[in-house]
Amino acid sequence: QSLNCKLITDKRGYNYLNDFEGSVKVILSSNLNGNLISKFFGIISLLIGFVQSFILIISFKPNYVISFGSYASFFPMLSCVIFKSILKTKLFIHEQNSILGRSNIILSRFSEKIFLNYNIPLNINKKYIKKVFVVGFPENNFYYLKSEKNTKPNKKFTIFIMGGSQGSEFISKFSSKLIKIIDKERKLSVRFIFQCPKNVLNNVTNDLIHIRSELIIKDYFTNIDEILNKTSIAISRAGAGSLNDFINYNIPSILIPLPTAKDNHQYFNASILEKENVAIILDQSKNEIEKAKNYIYSFYKNLKDLQEISSRFDKIRVKNSNSLIYKLITNEK
Repeated sequence: QSLNCKLITDKRGYNYLNDFEGSVKVILSSNLNGNLISKFFGIISLLIGFVQSFILIISFKPNYVISFGSYASFFPMLSCVIFKSILKTKLFIHEQNSILGRSNIILSRFSEKIFLNYNIPLNINKKYIKKVFVVGFPENNFYYLKSEKNTKPNKKFTIFIMGGSQGSEFISKFSSKLIKIIDKERKLSVRFIFQCPKNVLNNVTNDLIHIRSELIIKDYFTNIDEILNKTSIAISRAGAGSLNDFINYNIPSILIPLPTAKDNHQYFNASILEKENVAIILDQSKNEIEKAKNYIYSFYKNLKDLQEISSRFDKIRVKNSNSLIYKLITNEK
């Protein structure tokens, strides 16, 4: 079946687009963070974005519309709701986190189906539960790599630190301290790959200048798939995108949920991996660096169990997500 795909996003989302083959329309949006002045201009941006999306939906006359949550998608979906009966448009929503976001909560009543990344519908209204389908995380031309970690357990032990943009200063300082402890104790041969945000890159680099272990530190990596395929353990926040990478690449992880995440969704995300014994959760408010270090040492001693660890990820992973979503939207068999 021939598809004419169009994507509506904001400037932030546009920066993450790679090889999307359909047309892309960028609208104004805002998350309403900051002081009163920032909130005022944020509201103005949202209103302009609503008008932009209103015009686009009239122009597109879409048969199917799927939203992937967040403030950026709310007004385009609201425009679809307004024209739903006129245009005969069918609406769908996808929730990438373990908790249904506020935009998706509002939109769930208007949606034909509710797609979930994880099989834990924690805050979904019971009357909509029949519309729920667990489809996993949409794939970006992802193919399941048969990583060397499954066949060559003696390869270079690699710890990948994903600094991220949210709460990055804590992750960077914590990881820097952990690296120095591991390097000093010399209990394992290890390579550290450190994605460190630009605002703290110089400080962290100087802090680690005397370590003897192999260290690659940058603010941005273009070969992220290659790095993930070599990673033995990751240290990260618990956003849905990062966790999806760990699941697809069978990477055990040390997760430090962002305390200020809405509805504490990062903690619930991390709990899914912890339940299957492929991750541990650290509390940012506590000094748990020993817990992180001991987890790394324990994993290093049991590299022979990699195949068994891979089977644990299979309990979480939903394969062929794109195909599954497409069939559920179009009602194809």
